[in-house]
Amino acid sequence: MVFCFSLCFLSYAYDENSMPSLSVPTQLDVNNLEANIVHRFLREPTATFPDNFISHANVLVGLKYIVLPKLEVGTSYQFFFKEYTFHAAYSLFMPKQFLRTQAMIQFFGDQHDLDENWDYNFLYQLNFQSEPIAGRCLPVVDLAYNGLSRKIGLGTGIDVIILKNLDFLAEYYPVLGARDTSYTGNAKVNYFSTGIKITTAGHQFMFSISNDYDIGARRHMAGATDNTLYYGFNIQRLFAL
Repeated sequence: MVFCFSLCFLSYAYDENSMPSLSVPTQLDVNNLEANIVHRFLREPTATFPDNFISHANVLVGLKYIVLPKLEVGTSYQFFFKEYTFHAAYSLFMPKQFLRTQAMIQFFGDQHDLDENWDYNFLYQLNFQSEPIAGRCLPVVDLAYNGLSRKIGLGTGIDVIILKNLDFLAEYYPVLGARDTSYTGNAKVNYFSTGIKITTAGHQFMFSISNDYDIGARRHMAGATDNTLYYGFNIQRLFAL
């Protein structure tokens, strides 16, 4: 899958320590534009190959633009569980404390899983990422408050630099508080994912295995339906305007 943009866009070196779902404090320069596609395959467990591994897909497309140093705005749209978002975020780096921080506010419109009505509210988020520990490991913690569910959420992860352009990624979202049972009647389980990231001058490619085909930190903080494994990828493209 390829992003098609005007030739007046120029790609920069891609130094962002991105994660598949977790938000991280941005290292991008002013007037940088990041475009991304998040793709999660659905599956039919009782079907024959390849439908028992890959069948249909849930897809999100998004944009992030750096307006001022460390100040970003962005938007996204998810197609399967329909959702759109608009966000603004400001990052603050504290190298002496070996810490990167970010405050984010997101407005979202969300279509119910079980009907066609829409809900609208805000997600308030604090994101933390360390400077590389031993030059290789970057732990990540995202804390959030969902104005719709009125619940606090937590996402954790780690980025391990294996080679210059190859990283190992892992994420884990423990469900805090009461677990939702409205979708299947069973309580949701904690969400997890693992995979690798390949970085080039203008692209980041992430390939992952997780226990949900849903997309987005807000949804992952509520948990996954069960521990069935799903496969997916992220493609991110960086431009200078």
